Amino acid sequence: MSVTIKDVARLADCSIKTVSRVINNEAHISDEIRSRVQIAIRECGYSPNLTARRLVQKRSYAICILVYPGFMQPASVLLTKLLEITYEENYDLLLQTYYPSFPQSRKKLADIVAARRFDGYISTPPCEADGFVESLLETYKTPLVQINPFNPEVVENDNRLLVKSDEILGGRMAAEHLVSLGHRKIAFLRGPRNIRATNDRQAGFSTVLAKASIVLQTRFIQDSEYTFDGGYTATKILMAMPDPPTAIYAANDEAAQGVLYAAQELGLKVPMQLSICGHDDMVSSSRTWPGLTTVHQPVEELLEYALSMLIDRINGSASPRGQEVILPKLIIRGSTTNPQQ
Repeated sequence: MSVTIKDVARLADCSIKTVSRVINNEAHISDEIRSRVQIAIRECGYSPNLTARRLVQKRSYAICILVYPGFMQPASVLLTKLLEITYEENYDLLLQTYYPSFPQSRKKLADIVAARRFDGYISTPPCEADGFVESLLETYKTPLVQINPFNPEVVENDNRLLVKSDEILGGRMAAEHLVSLGHRKIAFLRGPRNIRATNDRQAGFSTVLAKASIVLQTRFIQDSEYTFDGGYTATKILMAMPDPPTAIYAANDEAAQGVLYAAQELGLKVPMQLSICGHDDMVSSSRTWPGLTTVHQPVEELLEYALSMLIDRINGSASPRGQEVILPKLIIRGSTTNPQQ
């Protein structure tokens, strides 16, 4: 015979409602009663019917993060932090890949949203670039938190939730570092055009060069698509030019690692013959040789803020602000130095 919540209440000498409140981790329950109920649950071997609970409350107690390959590495430390947050709030967490340009990906997402499989979503760039995700979730009245959205402007009384990093500041930091070392021939490797960071990082970078009266030559601007192969190919093109750059700012660490690989393949000494600066501070960037100087964009903080903001919205305790801005910082390692004469 299966154990019921009534059996737990009888053994703990309390009401069924009290047992339910303990199971749901509600406040205003004394430690003594909470402990008594938990002991009774263990002794009975009771397991709450989560499916029934979800049906009654019309909630899935699950959250989905839409990710595009390249935004985040599934590092165990990062995932552990995110799972800790969701576990504390009794939510399940799923990472779902999403490709904006693929009709099959759109259809799958539309089916998931229509089935109410998740109480809320977090989108990472460029998942929301074309507006489909935001429009779809608005139609189904499902909460969404956007990380670094393509159009981050929040108008007054807007109900949007977003978390973003100051990408312009990050681009400025990279440029200021290279200029302060004495570099004047600096190349820039940009990313996909449907990611706002591509434009913002270049804007910050260009501002510093202009202030230092350094012309950002058109030939020194190359596409990398934020990939290792893109950084590798761009470096081969740049270093084959007459009067090549003495420094390269790859606006993404994966591309910067491609730059490093190409430089070493060409027999260039890094940083003596070529300084390299990345952006993002991926875990692997401190493990290259030399270590990669980069702009630390706190992906962990972005995701943690977004997750907490989403849970607050789902639970009805809306965040006091519609957006949160995280500031980057420069991490100097061995891949940058003064240009050699």
